[in-house]
Order: sequence, then structure tokens, then C-alpha cells
Amino acid sequence: MIGKVPLDQLVKDKNIILEWKAYELRPEGFEIPPKSPQYLAQAKAGIENLSRKYGLPMTFNEQSKHSRLALEGAKFAEEHGFGNEYHDAVFAAQFQEQKNINDLQVLAELAQQIGLDQEEFLKALVTRKYEHAVSQEVEEAQQLGIQMVPCFIVEGRKAFGVQSYEALEKLLQE
Repeated sequence: MIGKVPLDQLVKDKNIILEWKAYELRPEGFEIPPKSPQYLAQAKAGIENLSRKYGLPMTFNEQSKHSRLALEGAKFAEEHGFGNEYHDAVFAAQFQEQKNINDLQVLAELAQQIGLDQEEFLKALVTRKYEHAVSQEVEEAQQLGIQMVPCFIVEGRKAFGVQSYEALEKLLQE
């Protein structure tokens, strides 16, 4: 969701229907070995550079190692007409509030804040109602060769990484 400010503006300006798809940078059940202090410093600097470039407050979050529950929650939110609000809330939790976006309680609070029924939301996550849908989208991303986010796809054409408004507009026009 990095770079969402240009995306939000383009969606508004061009009356685009945006479809979010699930992608796991760190798949559930797969633990990444600890990173060196140098790597972590570079990662933090990268997030801070993006923050300055796009004027969007962001910091590196060491709390969230996985996102499967957040992705399943997104499917619930989308089904109930709160998809964009949910994505914005999860983005803020991850990059601005340093919360664990794979924690049921954190996600339930976010759901309630944006107007979703917290009890129904929790029930969907506990029963893993959207697990299959998320797994299908993750598999689709693998088949499309997606290895990083954000990834923007328009009629089969892809743009990887943070994109400017102009770059996204060009992707649409091509």
C-alpha cells in the first residue's frame, strides 16, 4: 500500500474501480532468519525515504512479521463495503502505529473503528472463512511472477514498487 496517495488521487480523478489482491511478503508458517543490524538500518532508511518523498508518515515496523489474518480481514471488509477504509486502517497500523497486523485483537479494533461489526469480523477470522480466497490470490500472484509490493496491474501490464501519479496514469493509458 506504499504509494497509496498517488493511487487514491488517480482512482478519484479517473473514476477507477480498484481491486485489492492478497500477497504475503512473509508467508505464514515460514520464519525468516534474523536480519543483520546493517540490513535493518537499510530497511528503516528506505521506509523513511519513502515517507519523506511522498509526505506520508511511515516508520519501519518490527512488530508485524506476518499478514495472513490482515489479508483475510480485508476480504471480510471488502465483502461489507469497507475495503478501502480497511486497507487505510491496516496501513496506518503497520507503518504509523507500529502495531502487529497479524494480531486478532488489533484487527478487531481496526474493524470496529471503520464501522464493521467487530463480533462478525472476529468470527470470520477465527473460523478462517476467507483463508481459501486469500490462498487463491497468493497463488495467483505467484503465477503472475509477483515478488514485491506494491504491484499495479492494468490489463496484464505490471508496474512494481512505489509509483508516481504520472507513472500510474501512463500505465492506465498504455
